[in-house]
Amino acid sequence: MLINLKAPSMKVMYAFYPMVVITGFVQLLVPSTIHMIMNHFNIKEGAAGMIPFIYFSGMLVSAFVITHLIKKLSVKQLMVSGAVIVLIGLVASSQSSSYYLFASLYFFIGFGNAIMIILPGIYSTNLYGKKNAQIQSLTFSFLALGFVIGPVFPGIVSYLELSWRWCFAFPAILILPALIPIILAKHEPIDKAEKLTLRIIKEIISFDKKFFYWIIIAVILAAGSATGFLTWLITFLENKRGTPLGMAHVVLAIIGIASVIGRQIWSKVSPKLTVYRTLLLIVPIAALFVFLAPLPKSATFNIILFFIAMIFIAGVNPLALSAAGVYPMSHSSSAYTLLFIAMSLGGIIIPFGIGQVFEYAGPVVGMSSISLMFVVVVMALLFIKREMPISEHMQKNPLA
Repeated sequence: MLINLKAPSMKVMYAFYPMVVITGFVQLLVPSTIHMIMNHFNIKEGAAGMIPFIYFSGMLVSAFVITHLIKKLSVKQLMVSGAVIVLIGLVASSQSSSYYLFASLYFFIGFGNAIMIILPGIYSTNLYGKKNAQIQSLTFSFLALGFVIGPVFPGIVSYLELSWRWCFAFPAILILPALIPIILAKHEPIDKAEKLTLRIIKEIISFDKKFFYWIIIAVILAAGSATGFLTWLITFLENKRGTPLGMAHVVLAIIGIASVIGRQIWSKVSPKLTVYRTLLLIVPIAALFVFLAPLPKSATFNIILFFIAMIFIAGVNPLALSAAGVYPMSHSSSAYTLLFIAMSLGGIIIPFGIGQVFEYAGPVVGMSSISLMFVVVVMALLFIKREMPISEHMQKNPLA
């Protein structure tokens, strides 16, 4: 007897996407406003680098607990809860009079934002099977759309010399209408997901130890490098190239467009070329352009090279996260969560480190140094190839 396992309608995934755009907006608030925050609170790059550190710490904690929350709350309840936490955090941070209070609130913003980023990925991993890699790229394309919209409003605020506080109040307002399609949608329960426990982690690792360790290293470095790239781009353009006030935000929005383009391209290429080969193609090219982009003394050439680099950088994270699909269905949510935790660790460590390089070695060295991380990602991918390509995992686990 054959059982027809029909994937749910894509309309359910589309209900997530307006909120995913907002999460991209929120995630890019730090890069978009970091110069304003530094000026207002009178802090340097090293101290400012603590903000993404705290934000991704909140995301990290959220990633650890989300598989437990899935068992107790529905998809809708979790998404609404995450949205409310972010809304309150943004409004409170917009009224902060102390840098330490402002930075502390970013932990809660990261916690709530992570729920709204992780949950669509877990939902897709559990319910859409072979389409998962393409859906992950589509989801990250909407996240990248938030990267496009996100810098525009802070740019307007900066150009008009308004208070930086508006940058945080405005996305809080946008959260409310973005909740409507989520509330109206009928989501399937994520009933195949196991809680992330020590036993599950051991089983995931034992599935293939070398594959697990190297993909985790790749995700930490790739995600952290992409975050560092976006976090310090405006600071580089304004401090080193003298880009006019507000114009750097337009550039960051243009880089967001490159991210959307890149994710669309690689989501279509990967099914034909395989996920592994696509990663092995785009990561070295990303490393090359990231290294070259800050070197010309012309801001125009810098921006062109940054744009090209982002097209390749954009494909790395969603394709790497789709590796969760190689594990058995019962473990795929936990595997996805572990990969997201690795992403968060990268976001905690690397942008902070790049901030230190900025402060002590200068912006050009700071931006170019990001390329070294991508070189290590290439090495990690080569080790994965020697152990077992992703395609072989899928052949061994056709139900994954």
